[in-house]
Amino acid sequence: MTDPIRIEFETPIQRESVAEMVVRRILDMVKSGVLKAGDALPPERDLALSLDVSRPSVREAMRGLAVLGVVKSRQGGGAYISDLGPDALLGPLQFYLSLEQMNIRELYDARALIESDVARRAAVNITEPDLARLEALLATQHDTIGDALAFRKSDFEFHEIIWIGSGNAFLKRIGESLNVIGLEFRKRASERPGVLQQSLQDHRRLLDALKARDPAAAAAAAEAHMQNVYQSTVAQEE
Repeated sequence: MTDPIRIEFETPIQRESVAEMVVRRILDMVKSGVLKAGDALPPERDLALSLDVSRPSVREAMRGLAVLGVVKSRQGGGAYISDLGPDALLGPLQFYLSLEQMNIRELYDARALIESDVARRAAVNITEPDLARLEALLATQHDTIGDALAFRKSDFEFHEIIWIGSGNAFLKRIGESLNVIGLEFRKRASERPGVLQQSLQDHRRLLDALKARDPAAAAAAAEAHMQNVYQSTVAQEE
């Protein structure tokens, strides 16, 4: 009788903890629509009973879901599903970005790619009322050039209209998410002299291309804007 063949695996099989299984179960319920944004979760004891796990496992799972931004705690007790928006869900990525200086370049490389295609599509699909809204926001930005907080607010609205104007909900969500990831860096950069003035000029060029219904010019304007944003952002970090 020959000896059994010895097999060596590169990595051992990983077993999920009970808490990880609870996290997966709740995430599956969110993805399937059983749990929606704002829904209150059952009390810890009831959740443990319904899932047939211990309360400490549920407690650990809730902490993990909170880190992911999926679950929020209510004042006075209890937990609920967050609004599932980018502000809530992108915390871990923002932390990762803060650890790696090189990731700033990669972030704006991705933003340039997405924003240019969004602008190209918006030049064809955006409505005349939305173009009028962009013009009004540009006037607001001109008036708030000395108020970085107000400018950033109108800047987000400006880009949001273009994301929506692209006619692709998925591109809208990606554009919004990438914008949120870099927000902390932009907060610091927007305080530097001349940065907001450059953004205002970039927005003017982009809006003119959209109003002309020129996809190529709109894409070029959006890409140039992202390059300028990147340059002013890394200048702040140096």
